[in-house]
Amino acid sequence: MALRRTILATAALSLATPAILRAQVAAPEPNAAIPDAMTADGRFGSFMVLLQRSAALNLLRGAGQFTVFAPTDAGVDTIPANLRAELSAAPTFSTPAASNPVGLAALVNLHIVDGIHPPASFTAPRTLLRSRNGTGLKVERSAQNTLQVTLADQEGPGVGGLNLPRPATILTPMVRASNGIILPIDVALLK
Repeated sequence: MALRRTILATAALSLATPAILRAQVAAPEPNAAIPDAMTADGRFGSFMVLLQRSAALNLLRGAGQFTVFAPTDAGVDTIPANLRAELSAAPTFSTPAASNPVGLAALVNLHIVDGIHPPASFTAPRTLLRSRNGTGLKVERSAQNTLQVTLADQEGPGVGGLNLPRPATILTPMVRASNGIILPIDVALLK
C-alpha cells in the first residue's frame, strides 16, 4: 500500500513539474523598460508611486542593466503606515516634494541592484549583492527551496529582542524588461 502511494505521488509530481517550471520562467524579453514592465504587470502600483516620487524612475528608464527586488502592493503595505504616508505623500503647493526625500531615495535604492540576477543565478546557499544605496543584500535558499532576501547586516537580536523584519520571499514569475529584470517580493526591505 505504501509503495502504491509513493508511485502515485511520484507520478503526480512528475506531471506537475512542467507546469511549475513554466510558471517560474518569464516571457521573452520585451522592449519595455523596467518601469513600463512593472506597470504592465499590475502587481507593483504602490511601489511605482514610490519610484515616481524619487529619482530612481529615470534611472530605471535608462540604458543600464538592473535587477529590482520589487515589493508587490501587499508588500508595500508591510511598511509601517506612518513611514509609508511620509514617503508617498503627494507633492502639494506648500510641499513640492516628498516629506522625506532622503529616506525615499534610500528605501527605493535599497530594492535596486546593478546587473541582471535571475533566480537561476542563485545556485549557492547564500549570495551577497550590493544595492544601489550601498547596503548588502543576502539571497538565501530556504528549506522549502524558496529564495529569501534579507539585509546582510540583519543578524542577531535587535533592540529589545528578536524584532528584525522577516525576510522577503522572491515570488514567481519574474518580469523581464529591456534593461533588466523585476523579482517580485512579498515584503518591502527596510533598514
